[in-house]
Amino acid sequence: MDRRETQAPEELQPHEEAALLAQQARRRRARFRFTLAVFAGLATIGWLAGQLLLPDMPTPVLSAKPAPSEPALAARWASLMPMQRTHESDSLVAGDSLAALLARAGIDDVEADAALDALRAVFDPRKLKVGQKVRIFSEWPNNIPAEKRTEDNTKRFAGFDFIPEPRQRLVVRRTGHLDFDAVKQERPLSERFFFTDTLISSSVYEAARGGGMSPNLVVELIRLFSFSIDFQRDMREGDQLEVLFTRRFDENNQLAEEGDIVFAALTNRGKRYAYWRLANDDGTHGYFDDAGRSVQRLLMKTPVDGARLSSRFGMRRHPILGYTRLHRGLDFAAPRGTPIYAAGDGQIVALGRNGDFGKYIRIRHRNGYETAYAHMNGYARRLKKGVRVKQGQVIGYVGSTGLATGPHLHYEVLRHKKPVNPRDLEVPAQTSLTDAGLDKLRMAQTAIGTRINALATDDNRLHSLPRRSATAARQ
Repeated sequence: MDRRETQAPEELQPHEEAALLAQQARRRRARFRFTLAVFAGLATIGWLAGQLLLPDMPTPVLSAKPAPSEPALAARWASLMPMQRTHESDSLVAGDSLAALLARAGIDDVEADAALDALRAVFDPRKLKVGQKVRIFSEWPNNIPAEKRTEDNTKRFAGFDFIPEPRQRLVVRRTGHLDFDAVKQERPLSERFFFTDTLISSSVYEAARGGGMSPNLVVELIRLFSFSIDFQRDMREGDQLEVLFTRRFDENNQLAEEGDIVFAALTNRGKRYAYWRLANDDGTHGYFDDAGRSVQRLLMKTPVDGARLSSRFGMRRHPILGYTRLHRGLDFAAPRGTPIYAAGDGQIVALGRNGDFGKYIRIRHRNGYETAYAHMNGYARRLKKGVRVKQGQVIGYVGSTGLATGPHLHYEVLRHKKPVNPRDLEVPAQTSLTDAGLDKLRMAQTAIGTRINALATDDNRLHSLPRRSATAARQ
């Protein structure tokens, strides 16, 4: 057998070994680049083949939500102009939002988001209240008959509008594919005068409502006379009510908002209380009697609403102690927790427990007057001695603290530290008109009287009440 000798490879020098390794690395990189180029070429060929086989498709839009495509007639919108709009209405319900309302109407999420983004630039939609009416608009080309319209090929969302307050309309309108613009529009309102003259059979509230006044305006009417008349105790059947008031209407002849009481007169037990509305120099308005005295008095007649007069001013037998002594004020029985109001502007000079009076507040007013409130269940927040309060501000709540048989308010009026009967007190007016103001009042009285006479003889009568009619006419 032949023997073949195997020679051992020559041993490489270090510099030769490094050169060999570098050469092998270059070869591996070249093979990788070649493979990558082959795959890239195949991918390109596949893409080109797909473009030849597939119809033209739009470039995709990246979004968190799928973007709606334009309607099939998008390329012809311009040629089909002008557009006409139709609308449907919906209202916000409890727990609702404007976005939810648009979704309920079938508006695409992306379009709705674009429209709401435009709205937020001028108005916060979170301020909308339950019951807010919203009109949602759709656009249709005019030259497509209504019977041939389909939502798929002719209709698109055009925007929406709503009226957040009587004198303003907010409009969101489409200006492009996903472009919307929001604008505020002032609503022109026309004012009309209404007059009611009626006898009171049960209450001022029912008589005024029967004369066409809104609940809010009736509350204003009652507040107007509350300084002169105790509605819970002074009113009698057959008393007479006369009111001239306004309402404001929009361009569609729809009631937009209630107006103001221009004149009011109430004849109670044969005495007539009449007040006219007059503009002040600072742009505000006030009500004044024929002598130019403000309707607002230094003190309110009663500092609690809906209460029953359970004890009068004067000598009486005390219900707990059993002996006779002077009752220095009035007692108003009312449910525990009923709000108690400051009878006038002033400063709290006493607040805290006061013996038999229990929880107690005393307020110092102008012209030497003070008022006191006893047996309270608690005080309004942030009140303490030295704090100033405004007329009608809640200062506490009816209770039965101290020596009391049940929940009630003991109310006192003091003049120069001496108790006086609140029911007999003739409290001065807060302000009185100057000579120039009286001249303005006389002019206003003449104009108001002329308007009332015209309305009272107008043929357009609202026969809503017996005896006399409530009359309405356009200005």
